Amino acid sequence: MDDDFQCVVVHGRIFQKVSIDNSIYCVPVASDELEEDRLTAQHDVLFKLFGNALFSPHMRIRDPRKILDCGYGGGDWSVQCAEEFEDCEVTAVDIYPMLVVDQPENLSLCGYNLNDRLNDPEVFQARAYDLIHSRCISAGIKSNRWTSYIRDMKLLLRPTGWIQVVEYYLNIQSSSGRLTDDSAVRRWWLAYAEAMGRMNRDPRIGTRLQHLFHEARLRDIRVETVQLPIGDWEADPVKADIGKETVGIMGDLLESLGLWPLTQQLNWTVAQFTQLISEVRSELQNNELRLYVPVYVACGRRSGQGGP
Repeated sequence: MDDDFQCVVVHGRIFQKVSIDNSIYCVPVASDELEEDRLTAQHDVLFKLFGNALFSPHMRIRDPRKILDCGYGGGDWSVQCAEEFEDCEVTAVDIYPMLVVDQPENLSLCGYNLNDRLNDPEVFQARAYDLIHSRCISAGIKSNRWTSYIRDMKLLLRPTGWIQVVEYYLNIQSSSGRLTDDSAVRRWWLAYAEAMGRMNRDPRIGTRLQHLFHEARLRDIRVETVQLPIGDWEADPVKADIGKETVGIMGDLLESLGLWPLTQQLNWTVAQFTQLISEVRSELQNNELRLYVPVYVACGRRSGQGGP
C-alpha cells in the first residue's frame, strides 16, 4: 500500500501513519468518518459565513483557467470550485490524498507535504494559477515554514493572480465578557497552544498573515477578521443560523485538533481529555456566553506582467 494511505488508529480515531510517525499532521484524516462529516459541515458553515462564496469578493477573479487548493482535506471546497468553474483546471493537494466521490473531470488530486517547497514540476506549474486557496492548515505547517510557504504560493501565481489564506484563531472569545481562565474553552486553548509550541506549530498564525503577505511583496493585500458566532445569540437571523450550526462543529473541531497533541505531547490521559471536551461542549451550548471564533481571511495578488 502507498505510504500516503497507511493509517493508524489512536484513541479510536483514524490518523495518517506517516504524519504521526513524523509529526506532520497529527489530526484525524478525512477517511475517519467523524472527521469527514466535520470537514463537510465546516465547509458549509464557512461558505455561508463568507456570503455563499468560495472566496473573497475583494479578489477580482473572472473566468479562471487554473486554480490550486493547498490542503484539500475532504475535498469539499475543491469539488465545489471545479463544479462552479467547469472550464478551469483545479489541482488540489493534501498530505493525505483522499479520493472523493464523483470527482469532477477538471479536478486533479495529489498527495503533497506542504512543508516541502512547492516546486515539484510534476505537481505544480510556475506562474500559472489565477487563484491559490489555503484553508485551516496551521496544525500541519511548521512555524518557520510560513514565510517560504507564502512566497512559494506567490511564485506559482500568474501575473495578477490571487492568494487567499483562511485560518481560525481558536482562542474562543465572548462578547459578553464572561469567560475566565477557568472556562473550559480557555483551558483547552492554553493546553493546545502549549502543545502546538512543542510541535513547532503556530496556532496564532492568523495574526501574522498581514506581515507575511507584505513580506512576500503581494499587492492589494486585505486581511479581515470575521467573527464566527457559536450559538444562535446573534440578532441577525443569518448569523444566528450559522451560529446554531457552529455549536456542534466547533466542539468536533476542538476534539479533533486536540486529541493527539494533548495526550501525546502533554501526557494527558484519554479520560482527562474526554472530560475537558465534555465541559467544552457544554460551554459552547451556553448562549449567555455569546461565544465566537475569530477567522482570519487574508488575500493578496501578484503584480502584473514583468513584476516580482
